[in-house]
Amino acid sequence: MNNLIKGIAHLGLQVSDINKSSSFYQTLGFSLTEKFSKNTNNGEVKVEFLTSPALTLELYQLPNTIRSELIYSGIEHFALEVSDIDKMMQKISKLGYAINEGPIYERREHCEVHFFLISGPDGERIEFDMTKYF
Repeated sequence: MNNLIKGIAHLGLQVSDINKSSSFYQTLGFSLTEKFSKNTNNGEVKVEFLTSPALTLELYQLPNTIRSELIYSGIEHFALEVSDIDKMMQKISKLGYAINEGPIYERREHCEVHFFLISGPDGERIEFDMTKYF
């Protein structure tokens, strides 16, 4: 019974402009796999699922009548594993996205980590991470 959780099914991101966010994540290499709307008593909720080989993002835009402007406590950033940190930095640069933090190199007891962070359209922090274990 302890092994019922297999991994992350998807990561849900509330966004203010689903078209802008969807385009942004597609430039990073995600592909749009599903798009739909749901009507609620408060208005239309727009939903898009985008996938990469290792991660699915669920973007959802709430109606203006219920969109929360609260500051959330919880996930501060998410990290995307990359195979080549230098090539990813080149891609980010070509796309015109600003690197907010890094690149950073850390040598730890059991690994070496290279990473940098950018911000998404709604200020979400996205880390690009290349870790080598030894």
